Amino acid sequence: MKKIILLLSFLTLSLGSLLTQAQDLQVPAGTVIRTANCVISDDRFSFDDVVERARALEFDENDPDSIFFRRPIYLSADYTWDLQIALYYPSYTEMVTRRVAAGNDAYGRLPISCDAGRVVRSIPINDPAAAGDIENQTAMLTRFCSYTESSSLRSAYSRFRTASENFSNAGNDALMAMWVPGLGGPVERNWDFVLSEVGPEVTERLDMFANGYRPFRNNAEPAFSCNRPSMWVTAPVLQQN
Repeated sequence: MKKIILLLSFLTLSLGSLLTQAQDLQVPAGTVIRTANCVISDDRFSFDDVVERARALEFDENDPDSIFFRRPIYLSADYTWDLQIALYYPSYTEMVTRRVAAGNDAYGRLPISCDAGRVVRSIPINDPAAAGDIENQTAMLTRFCSYTESSSLRSAYSRFRTASENFSNAGNDALMAMWVPGLGGPVERNWDFVLSEVGPEVTERLDMFANGYRPFRNNAEPAFSCNRPSMWVTAPVLQQN
C-alpha cells in the first residue's frame, strides 16, 4: 500500500512539474514580416533577373533588416503569382517608421507589379542565429495549420519546439518558424498560422517522413493540424543583421 501511495505521489509531482514547465514556456515576440505577391511585368526578365536587379539597388537604414524573394515551385493552382517578396523588420513600430521614412517607390525600380501585401509575426522555433545568413537560393516549405479545439499558440509552439529538438538530434537542423497573422490579409480565413521550414535540409526532412520518421514521439493530444506542404525557392536580396 505504501508503495502505491509513493508511486501516486511521484506521478503527481512529475505531472505537476511538466505542467509548470509548459506554462512557463514563453513564446518569443519574434520578428515582423511584410509579404506581397507579385507578377513579373516584363517578359524579358526571369526570377533570377529580378533578384539580381533587386540586389543592385541602394539600401540604407530605412530598409528592412532582411529581404527575400520567393519563387513558387509546388503550390496550389490557385496561386498564380510569379514571386513573393518578404520584408523582415524587428517590430511593428520599426516597420511603420522605416516604411514612412523610405516611401514606397522601391517596387517601381523593378519590373514587377504587386498586390496590397499583408503582415505576419514570425515566431522562431529554433535559433535562426545559429544558422547564420542564407547565402544562396534555398528550399522552403510552408503549411497552413489550425489549432485543435483545446490548444493555443503556446501549446502548438511547445510541440514544435519538441519536434525541432528531435529533428536536430536526428541530424536535421532546418529553420522552423510559426507565422501568425498580424495586419491585412483575408478577412475570412480557415487557418490559424503558417509553419515555415527553410534550408537545404527540408528536402531531406521530406525523405525522413517518407521513410517513417516522426518527430513527435509520444501519444500526447495533438495541438494542431496542418495541410500538405507547399515548396518554394527563397533567395536573399538583403541581410543587414
